[in-house]
Amino acid sequence: MNQYYAIEKATQKIAYQSASLFLLKDIIKYDKKSIDDFLFTEDVDMKYISRIVYVDGECVYNNTDFWTLTAPSILPGYDTHEVLDFLGKPVDRLRFETEYNSNSSRISNIDGRAGEVCYNIEVGNEMIALFKEECILTDFQGITPMQIAAKLAQAYPLVMTGSFREAKQIFMSIETDPFLTSERKQKYIDMLDAADSIEYADSGEYLFTAEEEKHIEETYNRVTTSWSQSDWNSYRNALAKIGADDKYIMIIRHADRDSGDTGVTGDINETGLNSCKTVGEQMQDGMSWTKDGVTYQIDCDANDAHYFSTDYTRTKHTAQALATSRLDTDSAASDFSGITDATETLVAERFLKESKESGNSDLLSRWINDPSSLTQEELTVNIGVSTPEEATEKLTELGKQFTQEIIALADKRLNVFVTHDYYLVPLVAAMTDIKCSKSDSSKWLNYEAGLGIILHSDDTFEAFPIRCKSNGYM
Repeated sequence: MNQYYAIEKATQKIAYQSASLFLLKDIIKYDKKSIDDFLFTEDVDMKYISRIVYVDGECVYNNTDFWTLTAPSILPGYDTHEVLDFLGKPVDRLRFETEYNSNSSRISNIDGRAGEVCYNIEVGNEMIALFKEECILTDFQGITPMQIAAKLAQAYPLVMTGSFREAKQIFMSIETDPFLTSERKQKYIDMLDAADSIEYADSGEYLFTAEEEKHIEETYNRVTTSWSQSDWNSYRNALAKIGADDKYIMIIRHADRDSGDTGVTGDINETGLNSCKTVGEQMQDGMSWTKDGVTYQIDCDANDAHYFSTDYTRTKHTAQALATSRLDTDSAASDFSGITDATETLVAERFLKESKESGNSDLLSRWINDPSSLTQEELTVNIGVSTPEEATEKLTELGKQFTQEIIALADKRLNVFVTHDYYLVPLVAAMTDIKCSKSDSSKWLNYEAGLGIILHSDDTFEAFPIRCKSNGYM
């Protein structure tokens, strides 16, 4: 791509640059200067990186719709818009016009799906260059560049090959650190979303049988049940990190069940039983593994664990199956006699002053995600408050109260509480930034996911969301 420069005759310094000679001269006239006062030169085949990321709070990084449809309308009133580069610095009008020229030219050359892939590959390599620049400009505290590289090892080849959709899933699952903060991680997730020009095949174009399609969808949903608002942590990793005098508390949803088994006697299915077996084996005392170059080891003796559940068969069976696989014989009896009944504590209705006759899950979901959508009757009768703002405050208050009640029951190094999504959804929302949505099944609480708590010897604690995949905790 050609790049043109305007050199001021009086100073012999570059004053303006653009990918278009016509635009370059137009900018000089716009600044009320004479083109006769400048020399013009050309640099051929210059590599150019798009650095503009946000316009008026929206991520526009290499976005096809923005640069072909919206960008021209920004120019007339440019000073009224907030335009930021990838480091969050303001972008002047000249830079914006230059990138508009560059991006619209690249986008207009996309030809078919092969062209979309090539475009993504080009943008992916540019994105990696931006990320490296940000690393170079950062004064690292608490983490090294090598540790960052290890964490991003899986995402790196996906970004390089333009597989932005897959790379986004990796980014969403990466734990934050002193460099990759929540804000910085979200920025790169936004960039991957905005720049992805590939038009993916719909289900009608898949070359699979109906049964294969169903299996692929179920597998994908299970693996990617997580949200960009926060990192998910594995309770296996947390168990390996607790101090010698710390306790670890897990409050999790029961294992997989068949869709019709929702009553008190409804049991977990074969999938849930296998998941419990895998998870329990992963949490055995002395189990070690390496992740991102760091070796972890579980230090929790067999039977130094206490299992609690509600009086439902599926919660008791989940606890018993975990205990059996972790070799906690005190709680492994098939009649569930080693599982403590904590129904009085682990009941969801305690979040609601008055339960509705139906739609309680929907009410909890709206309370968490959009309190303003609650009717006055729901606020007053079901939650016991007057305003949406009070509803938000009450959710936090109740979450802290119930967490303390659970902590009071924890008497072993490992304490496992197995309950239901109906109880856990508001608890996780109150204690973390994970906000499950009943209207979107991919954003509902997965089986064996929930809340993790590390309880320190001085009675302080850390709470964080934990997740499970079909093959155990990662």
